[in-house]
Amino acid sequence: MANRFAGMSHRPVDTSTAVIGLLAGLAVGAVLGVLFAPDSGKKTRERISDKALDLTDNIKDGYHSVKERMSSGKDELAHLKDRVVDNVKNKAAAVSQEFKEFKETERQKSRSAAQDSAYDPDNAIQDI
Repeated sequence: MANRFAGMSHRPVDTSTAVIGLLAGLAVGAVLGVLFAPDSGKKTRERISDKALDLTDNIKDGYHSVKERMSSGKDELAHLKDRVVDNVKNKAAAVSQEFKEFKETERQKSRSAAQDSAYDPDNAIQDI
């Protein structure tokens, strides 16, 4: 069963297409409803015009909403990237500092051992 899904990739869902399709379906339904309603021609044309204006406003609102969400998501990703970069820099600096301290401690131990060996060669040989 795993082989069936191996070639499939996960893609993010684009909800803007669904919103536009829904709004277009609502518009068609509204126009058809108005056309088949038992009203005069002038009143029917006014209702169609009103519905078209409402639909235009709804589409514009939907577009701006999707645009704002995308912009907000872009800003959030930029902030996340900045936080990750700062964390990596801080961790690298901390590791570098720890390494410097470790290196200096080991250097001091080596110097101390070398000095002890220089002062007391008999003990240095026995310690080995």
